Amino acid sequence: MKILSFDTSKTAGWAFYDTSKHVSSIECDVLEFPAKASIEYCADQMGLKVTALIKRFRPDFVIMETALKMSPGGTLATVVSCMLHGAVLSTVANFGIPWGTISSATWRVMFYGKGFKPPHKVIKLAKPDKKGRMEKIEYLWKEAIVTQCEREGITLPTKKTIAHNAGEAAAIAICWRGAQIHAGRYRPAFQNMLQQRHERAAA
Repeated sequence: MKILSFDTSKTAGWAFYDTSKHVSSIECDVLEFPAKASIEYCADQMGLKVTALIKRFRPDFVIMETALKMSPGGTLATVVSCMLHGAVLSTVANFGIPWGTISSATWRVMFYGKGFKPPHKVIKLAKPDKKGRMEKIEYLWKEAIVTQCEREGITLPTKKTIAHNAGEAAAIAICWRGAQIHAGRYRPAFQNMLQQRHERAAA
């Protein structure tokens, strides 16, 4: 089965995973946009870039990390996330390819294992936070994904500032079976994919 995945942002990670092969065969990279480009332009270009990947890989299923939730007074990052997610999903739907989303909490448990703790660093605060603490812990998820992909033999982009985006897309592809299906018309196809996986595992 051919899985195409996205970790969507203005530096969007993507990965292609043929589940009949070892995870080290995963191909992944990023889709980048001009730093000062408008959100609308990025959404336009996202649709074109996703179309090119679909034509290249002919995926059976597309999975992407769940979009940030919109709320009144939402941040720019939230707006960007939602617009780019919409561009990806509308493009995929026009090709009639089943798709789903997966939360970061879900794929991290599936990929790293339950109870995994990423490396972290302690940051000293200039003044107490709301709970009176003078320091906070920053979890280094970017380092964790790069390290784990290297252990799995997955080749990431050499540029360190974008490697984690591609790595997260690779992890999402591996964890495709944890997808949430939002459009009912895709549920039969997704259930069939899961069944085929179970049959191969039993064999």
